[in-house]
Amino acid sequence: MFTAYQQGESQLHRTDPLSKLVLLFCIALLTMRLHSSLGQALLLCMVLLLARWGGSMAWDRQAKALALLAGFAVPYFLVTLFTVPGEHVLAEWGPLRLTREALDSAGSVTLRMFTVFLSSYVFMFTTDPRDMVISLTTRLRIPYRFAFGLSMALTFLPLLEEEGKSISAAHQVRGRGKPDGIRGKLEWWCTFTIAVMHNAIRRIQQTAGAMEAKGFGAYRDRTFLREGMPVRKGLWVAASAVTLTAGLWWYIHIVNL
Repeated sequence: MFTAYQQGESQLHRTDPLSKLVLLFCIALLTMRLHSSLGQALLLCMVLLLARWGGSMAWDRQAKALALLAGFAVPYFLVTLFTVPGEHVLAEWGPLRLTREALDSAGSVTLRMFTVFLSSYVFMFTTDPRDMVISLTTRLRIPYRFAFGLSMALTFLPLLEEEGKSISAAHQVRGRGKPDGIRGKLEWWCTFTIAVMHNAIRRIQQTAGAMEAKGFGAYRDRTFLREGMPVRKGLWVAASAVTLTAGLWWYIHIVNL
């Protein structure tokens, strides 16, 4: 699930990382500006269409990404649903009251989480970490240590996922699959987490040793063999995102969506 960047020929794959960061920032602004569940639902639909037709992300992959967040979003939705006060009561079960205001607030917050998560995942799906490092260091003049830290964070997630799959398969081969019962599952997950963390620390030590051997951080500037993506292709994406965001911001202010 965490396997991030996938090579492709979609429009977002051909767009430089900085332009996609502008697009991501515009989506984040709209999620904070919209307060109704209807507005958040429309924005989520826009991100779903952007992921499908702009990033060539299959519908089932989007569904898996959102299902990963549902384990946290759905309980939060239920808690908000019955704790936010309101005047228009829709249903009542003893001390629990379901109001229209609580339903709208719970839906808005939950859909906002889905939108932010999916838009960030689309960015990771269509952005090569190497291109992002080059763009941040050569165009934004961000220190390359910070840029490489972001790149390694994006790179380590797929590695940890593969490590987890290998460890889970090894446990099953040795007859230590997921047991029944709460106590057995807790023990299994504890052992599984310790194994993954052990391998992660081992990889971090190997990476740190390799970077130290290659003199990482010894010089103020760094050269790159890989050329950065052309910015001209992504300018219209960034300009369109800013223009659309400004128009929607004004429309939301008028209709109070």
